[in-house]
Amino acid sequence: MRLTKLELHGFKSFADPTELVFSQGVTAVVGPNGCGKSNVSDAVRWVLGEQRARLLRGAKMEEVIFQGSSARRAVNLAEVSLHFDNDDGALPVPFKEVVITRRLSRAGESEYFLNRAPCRLRDIHDLVRGTGLGADSGVVIESKMIDALLSDRPDDRRELFEEAAGVGLYRDRRRSTERSLEQTTADMARLDDLINEVTSQVRSLARQRKRAERHAEITTRRFAVELTLASREMAAWKDELEQLDERLIQLREQLPHAQNEVIVKEAQRDAAHAARAASETVRHERARVAGEAREAALKLQGEIAVAEERHRNAVSRRERAEAERSEGAAIGERVVAEWEAARAEEEQTTAALQGAVEALKQQSAVEETTRTAVAQARTALERADQHVRSLRDALRRLELDREGAERKLADVAQRSATLAVEHEALASTQRLAERELATADEQLAIAQSAALEADAALSQARDHARDWRDKDTAARAEARKAEEEAAGLAGRVNAIEGLERERVGLAPGAARLLKDREQFGEGAVLGPLSDYIGADANTAMLVERFLGPTVHAVVIRDAAVATAVRAWHGRTNPGALLLLPLDVVAQLPEAAEAGELSASVQTEGPVRGWVRTLLGRVKPVDAGSAFVDARGAVWLPDSTSSDGPLRRRAELTKLRESLALSVASRDHATAALAEVHAALLTAESQATACADASTQAHARSQQVALQRAERERAYQRATRELADAVALSERLSGRRNELSTRVTQSIAAQEEQNVALATAEQAAGTSRETLGESDRAQDAAREARAAAQVTHAQAQARREVATERRARLERERANAAARLETLQKELSALAEGDAVLERQMQEWRDSLTGRQQTLTEAESSLADAEQGVRTADAELAAVEQALDQSRHDVTALGESLHVAELRHTELSGKRAAITERLEAEWRRPLGDLFADYTAVEAEDDALRAEAEELRSALESLGPVNPLAIEEHEEEMKRLDFLTSQRADLAAAQISLQQAIKEIDVTAREMFMKTFTEVRENFRQIFQTLFGGGECDLKLENPDAPLDCDIEVHASPRGKKTQRIHLLSSGERALVALSLLFGIFLTKPSPFCLLDEVDAPLDDANVGRFVKMLNQFKTNTQFIVITHNPRTTTEAADAVYGVTMQEPGVSSLVSVRMKGPAVDEAEAPAEAPATGA
Repeated sequence: MRLTKLELHGFKSFADPTELVFSQGVTAVVGPNGCGKSNVSDAVRWVLGEQRARLLRGAKMEEVIFQGSSARRAVNLAEVSLHFDNDDGALPVPFKEVVITRRLSRAGESEYFLNRAPCRLRDIHDLVRGTGLGADSGVVIESKMIDALLSDRPDDRRELFEEAAGVGLYRDRRRSTERSLEQTTADMARLDDLINEVTSQVRSLARQRKRAERHAEITTRRFAVELTLASREMAAWKDELEQLDERLIQLREQLPHAQNEVIVKEAQRDAAHAARAASETVRHERARVAGEAREAALKLQGEIAVAEERHRNAVSRRERAEAERSEGAAIGERVVAEWEAARAEEEQTTAALQGAVEALKQQSAVEETTRTAVAQARTALERADQHVRSLRDALRRLELDREGAERKLADVAQRSATLAVEHEALASTQRLAERELATADEQLAIAQSAALEADAALSQARDHARDWRDKDTAARAEARKAEEEAAGLAGRVNAIEGLERERVGLAPGAARLLKDREQFGEGAVLGPLSDYIGADANTAMLVERFLGPTVHAVVIRDAAVATAVRAWHGRTNPGALLLLPLDVVAQLPEAAEAGELSASVQTEGPVRGWVRTLLGRVKPVDAGSAFVDARGAVWLPDSTSSDGPLRRRAELTKLRESLALSVASRDHATAALAEVHAALLTAESQATACADASTQAHARSQQVALQRAERERAYQRATRELADAVALSERLSGRRNELSTRVTQSIAAQEEQNVALATAEQAAGTSRETLGESDRAQDAAREARAAAQVTHAQAQARREVATERRARLERERANAAARLETLQKELSALAEGDAVLERQMQEWRDSLTGRQQTLTEAESSLADAEQGVRTADAELAAVEQALDQSRHDVTALGESLHVAELRHTELSGKRAAITERLEAEWRRPLGDLFADYTAVEAEDDALRAEAEELRSALESLGPVNPLAIEEHEEEMKRLDFLTSQRADLAAAQISLQQAIKEIDVTAREMFMKTFTEVRENFRQIFQTLFGGGECDLKLENPDAPLDCDIEVHASPRGKKTQRIHLLSSGERALVALSLLFGIFLTKPSPFCLLDEVDAPLDDANVGRFVKMLNQFKTNTQFIVITHNPRTTTEAADAVYGVTMQEPGVSSLVSVRMKGPAVDEAEAPAEAPATGA
């Protein structure tokens, strides 16, 4: 493989497309300073992937694009291409020619191409790896890199050795493998956390699965019980709903007849409204006529008043116009006189302006002559000043160079003086860092122990909080149960109280009498007998069995009320009715005998006699299935009678007592819940505090670990800085000698430059005097020309003022004439308008009298129409009163219908509520629920008790995860999968660790093999270049060759110095070349570009350098950028000359060297270089 061509376009000073063709051997690139030679080496470094703008002699990468010159605009694109002949297949691509291209735009877009195809920078690095090419390889060697390669940065030497040994590829693989190992370790840690989490979740789901299975069993039994109760209740409501349906049909038939009566009344009302609207229309029409007559009269009066005002204004305006016409005539005469005077003044200023123009032309010609003389003198002075400035710049550069060298020399001396102090300080810093590292180890152990204790406290606090959370759940369930029980009892109490208020279950006749009792007078009808009897549930059942329908009897005041009620009953026929007058009841002893039914009831007020009469000496036998009265008669009542009002009132009393107990129980459960919840909040607060403490402890542990790592880095840094200080002390000694020589040379050159500067300044002084005389002559001519310009401007201004004054007076004269004509026309028009206005005013006064008569007649007609409206309002009121009565009848029927519908709705609502509750709870249609359930054979009370027990059992289970079974199975599968994944990661971790060991062994073997070969070659080349002496390469730590520094030792013949920092610059350059060519002998690069590396060599060393180039050029192409003619003539096979024919733009001249003759391939005209 060899380099065949370099193409540049828009790169730095190479603005135009430029080609450098290379053949075997040595190609020299020559040219004056600043012509752009080094841009060739920058181009090679850049196209091979250099990313540091500093190494390309720039501040940012965009500066490699041509920036423009005095004659050219900047370009927007830089492109460089390297062409390689790949016949030997050194590059692993199936191409005979390989082209590597890099392109950069000002927009910041950077592109790489391989054989004109887009690619990545990494692809190019992989392609040239192991071939000796690369941005970090030794392809480009600059003079300033000599010291860097030998002393300042040991890493640079290592890169050269690793490139030669091919270790870079293994180093990259090792880094990649280490990253994979780190990722695998991190994945294992995350997977361990995940496995622990999933394991915990599997245990939790196992417990949830058992609860879910128990929940399913209880739910199945509860489904059967709830559906059995619901079916029985819905069957009981069915009969009552059928009766309500019949009642609703009757009411709905009666309601339309009443509504039709309302419609008839509404039609009558609409007719009355229509009559009233007609009367109102007539009234409005007559009011409109009266209003129009009134408005017309008022309008005519206003027009008369306006006309009178206009007449007065016209007389005043005619007087003002007469005065203005007299004044305008006087103004016109004055304007004519002024215009004649302005025309004469304009003719005089025109003549004066022509004389000023002639004088200005003469003075301008004189000024132009003096300006030419001044320009010539200034040109001569500028040339002299330019020469003086160039000499001063040269002198200033010499002074700056000397001052810089002196400053550097002083800095080196000061640095050497302080270096010993720094050395001791660094040693002390190292010892201190070592002590701090030991202290950090102790602190880390303490922090880790504290973190473990905080974790234990956190676990205990969480367990405590979990216990209180379970208690809170149980207390919450108990409170919810008590709340539901109290709400259920309150609902039953409200329902029974509603039945009591509506007298539901009372006989129809008694209910109708109680509804109409107000017509009998206050206190006549007292109420039903059941309102005055109180008993427990069992006694109430016995009383109702014995009394039968008598329990619906109505207590009245006396026999007179009974007569009135009989009459009412005959009219209304409400049904069977039993009356109990208080004035006819027999008076029995107050005390009842033991066992009597009356002894078990409580009575109130005056009905006590009737109760004793009905129940006195009546004793229940056979557990209330039969009764014996005072006469010995045996009563056998129907034992299947339904609940009556006494039993309902007894149940209401019992429910109220139960409700009070339930409310108390609910309050107690709520208070207990509050106490448990407060304890739970305290426990959770303690758990949170422990969690915070654990977090702080872990944070402290991490902080201490970071501090320990920082102190370890500080110790390593102190050790490294101490070693650097020792090496720097040695380099400063050699640097001091070089700077002393440089100061002496700068002082001699500065003295020569001062003599030349004195001569140039004298010549510049003569030119400056000549320029002063010319400037004074020019100033006099400029002042004369300025005076002429002032005279010309003044004359022109006077002429313009006169012209403007004449024009203005001309306009004023025309305006005065036009104003007089306008005033005359206005006076004529005012006279005609006065005559017309007088006639119109007389006509309006005549019309006003007739319109006032019309207004009087219209107001009389309006009063008659308003009386008709009042009559229609009275008829409408009577019709609306009849309509209200019909609507009242409809409302009464509607209320009855509404009551029936409410009861129907109540029962339907209960049935719908049960349906909705069951469908919502079981999430299925009611029909499907009844079809699927199996009836439970048991009493309703037993079923309700069992349903409550099942509900309590479900609540005690608490929240249940219905998907626990499926989730448990899924998490088990997930746990198995994660466990297998961890096993795979563990195997991968072992494999990666083994791979790193194998890479280290291979890279070490390759590096040591290459190092040995380079070491031998370095010794041979050193002996050749120096003609003797000793040199060696040593590893700072032979046990770690891949990480330690490489030390270079060299002692030229006749010297005992081992440290290369003490050698001269020429000797260091030869040592660097010896090392470079020693690497080439190990693994030669396809080509090498040497940028002025022969600059510090004397003639003898240049000869040795040329000899070495000739020795190696058979295997390596050399591109040598040089100023040394010996290198060019003795070693070069071809020469490119770089020049700047156009300022700021580099161009090439190529010459092929053939033996002693020189064939010029291309020779454009020479031009001096002006800068890079």
